[in-house]
Amino acid sequence: MNRLILALAFTPALFSTAALAQTVPDDVAKELWCGSAFVAAFSNPPPGVPSEQLALAQNYIDQGNKMVDEAGQKYLNAGFTEEQLTKTKADLVTEVTAAVSGNGSSAKYSFDDCRSVMPNPPPDVPNAGGSSVPADSAPADTTSSAPADTSSSSQ
Repeated sequence: MNRLILALAFTPALFSTAALAQTVPDDVAKELWCGSAFVAAFSNPPPGVPSEQLALAQNYIDQGNKMVDEAGQKYLNAGFTEEQLTKTKADLVTEVTAAVSGNGSSAKYSFDDCRSVMPNPPPDVPNAGGSSVPADSAPADTTSSAPADTSSSSQ
């Protein structure tokens, strides 16, 4: 009888261990979110963007993809299955695309927050005006993970 009680006492611990195996630290979730945001924000430039801006945007896309890949591996290491990771990424793309293509009110992180976790952030930020601004002089965009439109800023 004591063995049965002892076995029942440990049963919840087994289930909670399995649940904990499928969580990731906040910084990993942020890396996945931000990487997805960079890819979504810079993947569809408006027509007529100069080639130098396209190259700069491609840098954000490449680094965003790298962030997604690295965060994805961390999810797998935390016990997520490939299927769970695929679903997490798909759900995230929907959320992130709405955040970067809208007014940013649903964005979990600002552009500056995301840029701060980027492995090698480019020195410039492309903008809708067709020119780039140095990242350290770009206006802070606290409402969206997409870069701010600084076309009216003087350089």
